[in-house]
Amino acid sequence: MIENKDEGLSETIEEVQSRNFLMTELMIAKFRWLVIGFLFLQYNILPPEGSSPLLVNALLALAAAYNTGISWFVTKLRVFSVRVTLLFLYCDMIAVTLGMVFTGGVASPVLFIWYLMLFTAGIRFGFARSFLLQVPLALCYAYLLHRQTLEGNPDFLSKLVLGLFSLSAVSLFGAIFLREEKYTLQALSAFHKGSITDRLTGLNNYAHFMDELKKEEARATRKGSSFALVIFDLDHFKKVNDTYGHEKGNLLLKGVAGILKESARRMDTVARYGGEEFVLLMPDSNGAEKEVAERIRKKIESAEFPGIGAGPLKITISGGICTYPRDAQSMNELLDKADKGLYAAKTCGRNKTCFCEPLSSS
Repeated sequence: MIENKDEGLSETIEEVQSRNFLMTELMIAKFRWLVIGFLFLQYNILPPEGSSPLLVNALLALAAAYNTGISWFVTKLRVFSVRVTLLFLYCDMIAVTLGMVFTGGVASPVLFIWYLMLFTAGIRFGFARSFLLQVPLALCYAYLLHRQTLEGNPDFLSKLVLGLFSLSAVSLFGAIFLREEKYTLQALSAFHKGSITDRLTGLNNYAHFMDELKKEEARATRKGSSFALVIFDLDHFKKVNDTYGHEKGNLLLKGVAGILKESARRMDTVARYGGEEFVLLMPDSNGAEKEVAERIRKKIESAEFPGIGAGPLKITISGGICTYPRDAQSMNELLDKADKGLYAAKTCGRNKTCFCEPLSSS
């Protein structure tokens, strides 16, 4: 179960990155509008000598249509895609290159947009994968530089090397930010995991269980669904502590926690409730709560726990079951009735799982 939780946590980090990338795409789309608006005003109010406003306006109209399409498409996306982002960057590269052709080549004032694109690629893909954009940009740069530099000019090779180095350096700088972001997310992930985990057993702790219980109540109320709660308590655990000591008792708790994790469904929340008590929260139980609780009870009954006594130790467990909203109308009532089911299991000889209502008990 913990492995599943960790996978879910990892997926959450990826989802955060994906959402950030999509938000960045929307911001880039807004930036494109700024550039398009500025160039429109520039070439219609203060047109450079020899320029063709009609051609420029046609190109800007195409750019506006392209940006409108991108903005619409990004708002429909829910998952970040490397291929889609590369496609956007390639389209931007072509548009900017065309703009540079008409505005001075490598001396164009819009050259900085190339650097912004490479910085973005470095942040999103890392340095190595950003070569997918660096290579075509390098070819475009070499072409534009060659157009405005006479062949045989001794400065051509020097300018080319410096230009290509600057392009790679920008991607590398973006990749550094990517590493910092990943480190921050990993640190937050580790902090989050530590805040919701019981250090002894590796299960969820009481605070996290209560948070999940409240969420499940809200979900069940909103959707009209049901869920079940099972409270487990080890039988005669005090004798284990008194006989073998608390360290051995902790070893037993870890072993029982492992069985609970393996036996629960992927969607369930397993937590240490306190002491030798554990809880199992089962969303959409659909009547399976008794079967799951019995499966756990039988596994613990048949298990042998080595390293505690002279030989493998055996122990049993009792459980109380309650469902929402069939048996309880509030969280306090749910916990109270599940506890009553546990008490019924204890008073009926232990090593049993009982429903909170006497008529449903076994």
